[in-house]
Amino acid sequence: MVLKATVSAFMVTILGLLAMLLTQDADMNMVYGAFCVSPYFLVITLIYFHFNKLRRKINVSDKPNIVFEVIYSFLLYLIFSTLLPALLFVGTLGDEYEHKIYADLGGVISEMFPLILILSIFLSLFSSITFVWGLRSWTALILTFLACILSSVLVSIFSTVGREVREAEQERQEQADNLKEERFEWAAAMSNPAGFPVQLYKGTLIFPKDKNRDFTFSEGNTVNYHAKWGATGAESYKTMMSLPSAIDVTWYSFSENAFYQFHDSIDYKKLLTLFKQPYVERRLASDVEEHYDKIIFGFAPGGRLVIWAGGSGYRQVEIGHYQAKKVDIDQQVSDNKEMVYGDLFNQEWRNKVLTDTMIIPLAIQMAKKNRPVPDDYWNKLMTSYTWNPKFLIAPEIKTYDGIFQYFNAERFAFDERAQNTTVGKRGIPQYIYIKWYDKNQNRCAVNFEFEETDIFEKFASFFERDKNIRAEMEITVDTQNGKATARLINAEQQLLLMETKIIAYGEKF
Repeated sequence: MVLKATVSAFMVTILGLLAMLLTQDADMNMVYGAFCVSPYFLVITLIYFHFNKLRRKINVSDKPNIVFEVIYSFLLYLIFSTLLPALLFVGTLGDEYEHKIYADLGGVISEMFPLILILSIFLSLFSSITFVWGLRSWTALILTFLACILSSVLVSIFSTVGREVREAEQERQEQADNLKEERFEWAAAMSNPAGFPVQLYKGTLIFPKDKNRDFTFSEGNTVNYHAKWGATGAESYKTMMSLPSAIDVTWYSFSENAFYQFHDSIDYKKLLTLFKQPYVERRLASDVEEHYDKIIFGFAPGGRLVIWAGGSGYRQVEIGHYQAKKVDIDQQVSDNKEMVYGDLFNQEWRNKVLTDTMIIPLAIQMAKKNRPVPDDYWNKLMTSYTWNPKFLIAPEIKTYDGIFQYFNAERFAFDERAQNTTVGKRGIPQYIYIKWYDKNQNRCAVNFEFEETDIFEKFASFFERDKNIRAEMEITVDTQNGKATARLINAEQQLLLMETKIIAYGEKF
């Protein structure tokens, strides 16, 4: 009997601590803490299984009563568990550092009480069942422990499901609260044209209600490698915060050896409208809800600043383009010949940025050599007109999807449901790619890749009388003749932009 009681004490201690950990989604710190206090709870459990004087007094020793054992064991474990922080408080009196942890004894007990209560429940449950039924024989003891293990697994499953439900509900509520407070999870990102690297010197987001926030791109204000105009480069950390109504940014243009500053308001209403409204894009055969989660700052020569909202899917929308002023920064450039990474005022760092082929490809370096920095090129790229796409797709093509990429770095993904795309200000398309699958499930596509000079001239000629007249870009896909066309059209005129062949990629592409 003594051996069975001792074995039971060890098993109940292990199972009780394990069950408590399983209900808490425990990390390694909690597991380590449970391991450290396990000797203390082993002693308590040994007292429970070997202290029978009280049971004999009320005649529940020979025939244990489950109700008495549950109440008795729960009170025993709860009292001794609550006593643990007090013992730690006294035991660390000689250690100033450790004692600080338990100095607020009431606060420590209050913080630990949920764990104390859960552990007491499991210890009392396993102990009372084992004492009443398990100690009768070794077979009964083994079956009791198996039942306790099974119950621990079931408790873990239910607690995990319950925790996930609560976390999902909490996340939903937090999202609702953040949306109500007009806060979103987003990151700031940097962009610049290939061959014209820039580096942020100082950046501040100015919010309509919240406190201003300083920001940087990456940890060290580094430049973009393999930069492409409009593409996301170095980013800040994604954070739940408001959207800026104004910004104060200062950056350095390596190619011009100049600092620029922009401190003014931006289109907050447009940002808010985009971030508030999720959108749907097709991924393979299913729809995915996407949302805007980036504000991209595009720094071009001449102090031109373009801001886009970038989506978690393919979309990217221009918020506005602005003009910064050239400023002088009162800090001398060091003559130190040792390169200091990211130090704007280190001449060797400036030299490295302008000569590193990972930052500016060699072909672009050679093309730029001895040529002035383009003056109005990026303003030209931002040219927009009032038009909308209209799709005339062969009737046998039931489903299709594709993408628009504009020269102003906006992007748009569409599918056959985009027939009612509204008329609005849009940039000049750089390429349009439409794909579908034929009756044999072979992939087919049309790819309109417009030559820059030609497409800008055609748009300018079509809209030469009035830049704000409305037009449609009619995109026709005719599988009978294997061709596709894109043309601008309105009530008065039409202009063919491009004709291209349908691409048949072949079987199982």
